Amino acid sequence: MATDLPIVFVKNLPFDSSTDSLFELFSQHGEIYQIRIAEDETCKGSCFVVYMNLKDALQASKLLNGINFNGRYLVASMYAFDKSKIRGELLTLRKEQLESLKSQYQIE
Repeated sequence: MATDLPIVFVKNLPFDSSTDSLFELFSQHGEIYQIRIAEDETCKGSCFVVYMNLKDALQASKLLNGINFNGRYLVASMYAFDKSKIRGELLTLRKEQLESLKSQYQIE
């Protein structure tokens, strides 16, 4: 499940940073699942790096925090999301699936 993949949140990126240059930098610390660069004006200069395992993400956030990348000092930290929202969404999805199965098999 995608919620099991650890995320490193990076701020203070040069605005002209490319996915390729970020991949080259962050992949030195482990296997990357995805890199998302913020394009919204309010979030410009930040990105999310999704790693395949927690160990690599922790190492990257520790070692890349404060390094100079193309003239800017990166701020890298582990991204924490609200797990209660995900649990709520999963519960809603399971209820919908249960109701679908009940109607399919005519169970009350």
